[in-house]
Amino acid sequence: MRRFAVLGLIVLAVACDKKDGDVKLAPSASALASSAPPPTAKVVKYTIEAKSKTNIDMPAPKEKIKAFTDGASGELQIDLMNFTNTRGEAKVDLKTITMTHWPDAKDNVSQSEHARTWLEVADKLPEEVKGPNRWAIFAIRGIEGVSEPNVTKIPITKDGADDVRIVTCKAKGEFLVHAHKVSKDLELELKLRYAPGAKPDDKPTSIDIKTTKPFEVNLAEHDVKPRDDFGKLAKGAFNLLGTKVAETATVSLEFRASPAP
Repeated sequence: MRRFAVLGLIVLAVACDKKDGDVKLAPSASALASSAPPPTAKVVKYTIEAKSKTNIDMPAPKEKIKAFTDGASGELQIDLMNFTNTRGEAKVDLKTITMTHWPDAKDNVSQSEHARTWLEVADKLPEEVKGPNRWAIFAIRGIEGVSEPNVTKIPITKDGADDVRIVTCKAKGEFLVHAHKVSKDLELELKLRYAPGAKPDDKPTSIDIKTTKPFEVNLAEHDVKPRDDFGKLAKGAFNLLGTKVAETATVSLEFRASPAP
C-alpha cells in the first residue's frame, strides 16, 4: 500500500475512477506541429540548454508534494526588433523527474523510478511505449502583452558582470503530455544577457527564461493514471487519489537558452 501511495504522490496529478467522467480527455496527438514566425520576422535562433529545470508543486489535503525535472531541449526563434514575432518550442524530459518530498534519499530515488513507470517513460518499458511519452512540449503559437516589442529600446541593467535587458510577455500555445494536447498560456520573463558594453543591436550571449506565474496541469486530461511495471492500470491505487494526491499540479519553468550553432 505504501508503494502505491508514494507512486501517487510522484506522478503529479490525476483524478480517481469516479471522477474520470468529470474531466474531458484532451485530444490525442503524437507531436505538435512546428510554429514558424511571420515571413517578415528577422529572427535569431537560440537552443534551450539541457540542464534547464522545472519545479512541480502538488498541495493535497494530506500531503504537499514537490518534485523537479532537470532535462530539457527545444529551440526559440526570437525577433529582437519585434518580439511578438517570436516562436519556438520548449521540451521537458520526463525521464528526469525526481522526487524531493521524502527525507530519506533512497525513498526519493526509488519512488522517482516508480513515477517514470506511471508516466510510461521508465527504462524497463519498451521503446515504442516510452519514446512517444518522454517529452512534455510547449509550442509557442503567439506572443501577447509584451513589455517592449523592440528589445533594443529596453534600458540596460546590470546583473553581475552582464548587461541585461528584461522582457515580460504572455506566450500562447499548445501543451503536449502523454500524447494528449491542450491549449495553454504561460506568463514569462526573459532576461537577455549581453557582454559588458555591447551595442543595442548585438545578439544576447544567453537568455534566461522563467515563468512569472506557475501554470496548472490536470493530468486526468492527459490520461496519466496509476500504472504498474508493465504499463497496465493499477486500480488498487485509485483510492489514494484526491486525498494524498492533488488532482492538479502547478509547474514553474527555469530555462536558459544559448545561441544556436
